Amino acid sequence: MALKRRLGSGNSATRNVLMDAVEAVMREDGYAALSARTVAEKVELKHQLVYYYFETLDELLLATYRRHIGRYWNRLQDAFQSERPLHAFWKAHSDPNDAVLNMEFLAMANHNEVIRRDTVEFGERVRRLGLETVNQLIKRPDRKGSEVIAPFAITMVLSSIGMILGLETSLGIVGGHEETRALIEWCIDELEPV
Repeated sequence: MALKRRLGSGNSATRNVLMDAVEAVMREDGYAALSARTVAEKVELKHQLVYYYFETLDELLLATYRRHIGRYWNRLQDAFQSERPLHAFWKAHSDPNDAVLNMEFLAMANHNEVIRRDTVEFGERVRRLGLETVNQLIKRPDRKGSEVIAPFAITMVLSSIGMILGLETSLGIVGGHEETRALIEWCIDELEPV
C-alpha cells in the first residue's frame, strides 16, 4: 500500500507566498514560464516546497486562479452594491492592474481543462450577477429607451471594452482610450444619472 504524502497546512502563509509567486511569474514572463522551480525561485524557496504545499503544479495553478477570481468576484459584488453600480462595474473591468494576469489565465484556459471549466463557470456567474443588477437599473417605466436596451448587451460592452482598455494600457497602448472612456462614461451617465 502506497503511503500518502504529507502536505503542508492549507492555510499556511507559505501557500499564499507561492500563489503570489505564480502571479508574479505570469505577469512578468507569461504562464508558459511556470514551473515549480520558477515559482520557488521567485520567492527564494526550494522548489520541493511547492510539492509540500500542493500535490501538483496544476493544483497550485488552480488554487491561484480560484483565489484571483475570488478577489475579482468580491470587487464586482462591491461594485453592484455601490450607489452607482454601472460606474463601479465599469471601473472594475477597465482597471489595468490585473489585465495581464487575466489574459494569462485566459490563455492558460485554452490548454488546461480545469482552468477552462472554472473560467466558463465564473464568466457565466458574473454575467448573471450583471444581468440581475443592470436589469433592475434600466427596466424602469421612467427610463427612456429601457425597452430596447438589453442588460446583457450593457454588461458585455462594459466588460469587453474595459478588458481591452485595461490590457492595452498595461502594454502601453493608449491611442483612442481617452475618447473611448469618455464615450462609455457618457453612456453610463445616461443610464445611471447622478
